[in-house]
Amino acid sequence: MAVTLYVPTPLRAYTDDQESVRLEGRTVAEVLGNLTARYGQLKKHLYADDGKLRNFVNVYVNDEDIRYLDREKTRVNDDDKVSIVPSVAGGSIMAEKTDEELSQDELQRYSRHLIMPEVGLDGQKRLKAAKVLCIGAGGLGSPLALYLAAAGVGRLGLVDFDVVEFSNLQRQIIHSTEDVGRSKLGSAHEKIQAINPHVEVDLYETRLTSDNALEIFGDYDIIADGTDNFPTRYLVNDACVMTGKPNVYGSIFRFEGQASVFALPDGPCYRCLYPEPPPPGLV
Repeated sequence: MAVTLYVPTPLRAYTDDQESVRLEGRTVAEVLGNLTARYGQLKKHLYADDGKLRNFVNVYVNDEDIRYLDREKTRVNDDDKVSIVPSVAGGSIMAEKTDEELSQDELQRYSRHLIMPEVGLDGQKRLKAAKVLCIGAGGLGSPLALYLAAAGVGRLGLVDFDVVEFSNLQRQIIHSTEDVGRSKLGSAHEKIQAINPHVEVDLYETRLTSDNALEIFGDYDIIADGTDNFPTRYLVNDACVMTGKPNVYGSIFRFEGQASVFALPDGPCYRCLYPEPPPPGLV
């Protein structure tokens, strides 16, 4: 049996920078044995002194975690895909470590993330530890909140004071027909909890103003600006500058869109890019 084994980025230094290798074997154990026989330096990174896989190394066969199959005795077939996912794979080297742990339900829920070297177990734990504040639950905030929740961001804050209208439904996908007349936050909270009950949701059913912005922003790591008017956009920018929070900005006008991240400590902000808003009625 010949399978393709995918090597995570941190281990490619021991496989001559190969992203994948073809290996023979009838079981996961045989495939890994052939791997370490070919690349001898890998063995100490994958196996402990007692010959068992290290507890920070996860192995997947066709996206299935072998811990839920027959572990190393799991049989493989021709052209199966085997992935090694050590916990050190993923996340930014500049990011802080986290003590967050994932439950068995979360391991299964995020399994597609865990097999991606760019995310991995460490990256998923950092997502769980993250706190993101979404300004607006409309055309931009709706898909943003859904994707952040599905991805496993641990805490989401939502700021909006509007109600769902029929004219919202063609683009604000977090709301449905049954939600017309409800508060957008009530509707959004319900959908987020349905897609991922592990996410903690904070609701701020109020207009964002200079009186409350600094207090609301204080508990979050990242501010996502999905507003639809310039006064609030400049307010979000100024509050981010004052609190030192990264400002993830997006806007849409018909078939055009803009997106940017203002996050460097001494870098430019939205007001640097656009010192003043355009005249009323221009956009």
